[in-house]
Amino acid sequence: MYAILFLDFGLSAEQFAKLNVAWAIAIVLLEVPSGALADQLGRRTLVILAAILMVIEMTILAAMPVVDRLDFEGDPDGLNNAIFWLYLVFMANRVISGAAEAAASGADEALAYDSLDEENRDSLWTKLTKQLMIWQSVGFILVTLIGAALYDPEVVNRVAGWFGSEAKFVQAQTLKFPIYLTLGMALITLGIALKMRETEEMRPHPDLNLRDSIRASFKRTFAAGGWILKTPAALMLILIGLFYDSIIRLYYTVGSIWLEVIGYQPAWFGVISVAGSLMGILAAFIGGRLIEKCKPSLNFRILAALVFIGIFSLAFPIQYWSVLFLPALWISMRLLHFFLSNYLNRVTSSEKRATVLSFRGLTMNLFYGMMTYLYGLQTAFLLGRIGPEDPEALSKEERRELGHRVFEEAASWWWIYLAAGMLALFLFRWLKVRKSWNDLIPCDEKSDAG
Repeated sequence: MYAILFLDFGLSAEQFAKLNVAWAIAIVLLEVPSGALADQLGRRTLVILAAILMVIEMTILAAMPVVDRLDFEGDPDGLNNAIFWLYLVFMANRVISGAAEAAASGADEALAYDSLDEENRDSLWTKLTKQLMIWQSVGFILVTLIGAALYDPEVVNRVAGWFGSEAKFVQAQTLKFPIYLTLGMALITLGIALKMRETEEMRPHPDLNLRDSIRASFKRTFAAGGWILKTPAALMLILIGLFYDSIIRLYYTVGSIWLEVIGYQPAWFGVISVAGSLMGILAAFIGGRLIEKCKPSLNFRILAALVFIGIFSLAFPIQYWSVLFLPALWISMRLLHFFLSNYLNRVTSSEKRATVLSFRGLTMNLFYGMMTYLYGLQTAFLLGRIGPEDPEALSKEERRELGHRVFEEAASWWWIYLAAGMLALFLFRWLKVRKSWNDLIPCDEKSDAG
């Protein structure tokens, strides 16, 4: 519900794009220092901080007012003032959310990875990430079904009627119900984070004060950056990650708009998301099998094909039937992070792991922010070309229909960018790095295919 949730609060599509840019910038500015601080101050400390920030983030959303343009009919100044303050509060929410993402990124994965038995760490981590993908998908099934149902006032009123309630809920009320549940999950997350423990080797150095820790963190950050640039395997993994992640995540961000474009109502979003979660379970088994049996070269060719099929399908929408191409994007997103987690941990030593993993998060969010910003510019250009002179004069339904037309046109360009980027990555690896994926990444002896 992410994209239409922001729009239903009263924001415009352009403001929505700017908020995502602000979110990405907050992560970029805090990502590497947070990962380095995790190595110095303790990974557990950063994970707990992330949970606290998540609680604050969701509390702000829960308390946020909904701006109904009909309430300001004949009062354009009042409407503009209400939307301005709504936008500022959303901006604060996005910055706090970005800080939470930055605090957890690198620290959580490094905390888990280094807790495993050192001798069997690679194989254990592959099994663990496979199980994690399965349980995440099961969790998403429950969350998306419940969240989509609670978002729809017709469903809520029907269920309330079954219990004899005569209350009539409207969209301005029900759009907050999933937020309230997410706030409850944030509180549970905080409780779990407080119960986490670090092994003796992972604990921070007590002889360093905060100032020295921050100074040491930045030194480690620059050292890790230099190591990545000098290590072809790490460099190529991060490049492939930031490029594929940015284009797939852009779809995820506005996916609810795409579903409306091809004819689905919000009540169907939960069902479609369940299908995506089931694909996540399938991807877990596929990813584990590919890591164990196939070499990196074949795995990344499969990944590239899935991403291209998914993005290319957006350029040719077919009423209802276009949803059949979405599994390519669902599976590719999970395989991408599955491959990155396994392969990047293999080529990174323990003492710089949290910092390097933060670099991964930094670059991905930086490119995601750039993609969101470019998407905002693209939609603004298309709105000026195909939209009326005064979009604010349109009704809510007319604005939504215009937004669908703009999005449909914008998405038809994405596959060209993807094809150009894939070609650039291929040429860089062969002309600059001059190694295949099989040469860059160590493989198990039983990984024969590829």
